[in-house]
Amino acid sequence: MEEAPAASGSGAAQPARRVGVELRVGLSTLLGRDRYPGEIAGWGPVTAEVARTLVTAQRAAQWRFALTDDTGQLLLAGITRRRPHNTAPASELPPCRGGIVELHLPVALLTDLAAHPDTCSEWTEVAADLAAQYTKYLRCGWSEPTDQDPSARFAGAVLRRHVQIRDRSCVYPGCRATARSADLDHTVDHTHGGPTTGANSGPLCRHDHQLKTVGRWRLHQPDPGHFTWTSPLGRIYRTAPPPIINDLAQPRPRPDDPHPWPFARSNNDMPILQRPPPQPDPQPPPAPPDPDQPPPF
Repeated sequence: MEEAPAASGSGAAQPARRVGVELRVGLSTLLGRDRYPGEIAGWGPVTAEVARTLVTAQRAAQWRFALTDDTGQLLLAGITRRRPHNTAPASELPPCRGGIVELHLPVALLTDLAAHPDTCSEWTEVAADLAAQYTKYLRCGWSEPTDQDPSARFAGAVLRRHVQIRDRSCVYPGCRATARSADLDHTVDHTHGGPTTGANSGPLCRHDHQLKTVGRWRLHQPDPGHFTWTSPLGRIYRTAPPPIINDLAQPRPRPDDPHPWPFARSNNDMPILQRPPPQPDPQPPPAPPDPDQPPPF
């Protein structure tokens, strides 16, 4: 979380304003059901404790959600204006401006929260809002924003947000630029009749956007979020949207953790590096044969 410089002047020094970050974290982690790490887009993973602190500090940020299926793939993306009640401990960081909080949750968790709202604690209103949007999604049956005019030159905020959550980063093979910082490219150029829809859009960083536009790379999107690149030499590279929720191993609790969570330790859960067992002292070499003795045959 960056700090903006304080305003200069003759008055008393003002505390530096903190600028928010794009934080991705599972709702189950914020509910205290697990301690999976969060992620700061473009930076990397952060511990569950840091993620909870950042969420508390970014209550004024834009809160997005990504609802996934059992395999972690995106089903529904949107925003929520609900916030948890102020019953949680105060954050160690002062409130900040800007930033994004992206909540991840599978359908199974949302169904459980909707059936047992008493288990949501201060997150009851957030869970109810997400359940209402999911119910509307099931009733309407749309898989991407429908309020976007396909003939428009530029995508609206809803479509842009949907594509950013779906693709996560620049869709060029190996590029790690965040989707939020990239251009929203038309796979089939708008000037060539390409519609402004999710099935014809993808995030490209400025460098890779130029490769497609003037670098003789060809791009095809056979399915929404699945891209096929053809290099000037004819080599083909394919990319697919990564899962929103990865199947991670349960983190181990710290030895000084006052609130450890139950976990099972397998027999094969051994440290990678360990001291080798002590070896017995080597046996002395056998005595050389006496040359004066007759042979044994």
